[in-house]
Amino acid sequence: MPAVRYRMVTRRRRYRINGRRFYPLLALFIIFVILAILNKVQQKGLYANYSLAEVDPQHLEMYFDVEAAQGVPWYYLMAIDKAEDISAEEISPGRGEQLALHLRGITSPKELGEKLKEYNNDPNFIKRVEYEIKRLQYINEVYEDKVFPVAQVDYTYSNDFGNSRTYGGDRHHEGIDIMCEMGTPLLAVCDGVVEKKGWLELGGWRIGIRGDDGIYYYYAHLSRYEDGLEEGDRVKKGQVIGYAGDSGYGEEGTTGQFAPHLHFGMYERDSWSSAGEKAINPYPFLKAWERRSGQAN
Repeated sequence: MPAVRYRMVTRRRRYRINGRRFYPLLALFIIFVILAILNKVQQKGLYANYSLAEVDPQHLEMYFDVEAAQGVPWYYLMAIDKAEDISAEEISPGRGEQLALHLRGITSPKELGEKLKEYNNDPNFIKRVEYEIKRLQYINEVYEDKVFPVAQVDYTYSNDFGNSRTYGGDRHHEGIDIMCEMGTPLLAVCDGVVEKKGWLELGGWRIGIRGDDGIYYYYAHLSRYEDGLEEGDRVKKGQVIGYAGDSGYGEEGTTGQFAPHLHFGMYERDSWSSAGEKAINPYPFLKAWERRSGQAN
């Protein structure tokens, strides 16, 4: 009689989802995601604000200049260019001034239809311009209600943002150098909170202020700080926060590696993230704030 072979039969366990627990948890997760998205929308509005990184600083400088010359808010001019999909090559002071002629005396976006009637009376075009104006309000918040960071004394500066630097390795200049005398008072450009204070090898004695507009304003190469100013303190626009110097490019206390000046930087948070920041060219803003402060050289 042949031997009987027995085969072991193993039962596979079947795991079943407990619907009573899983689906309510899934629903809660979906609700959480929706609420997070709605919170972002509420913060930004029903439109996506332009970031500073999205705008050509040379164009921004031009719009600011036309506003100063013609008395028409810069964002109206830029909004029209964006509504018409004007190429970068076509954007010019001459075009900006021509647009400003159509908008002289405007005080509200509600007046756009009447002001632009001779230029373009298409209702859809007007709506697009109004939409673009809303998207530019974040940049206007950075532009408005600021003071120049150096007290009204002799100083010079140029658009040296992005120039090459070699100390500490090949890199690009992430700010504007405002050359001034040792000990020149430095001012908070806006209301905000002192976020960083202390020594950096590249920046020497530095102070960083998180403006109420969300921008991180970076002051470097100080000779000393204003007495009593500490991290976490609130500062007011125009408040003295320190004094220009020549500190940096070495271990703590190093001075004399370059002429006294203020290195002024602006950093914008990355979109949709609180981690990481991008250096923004401060030059067009400095020119506008200087002009508004009555300090233009």
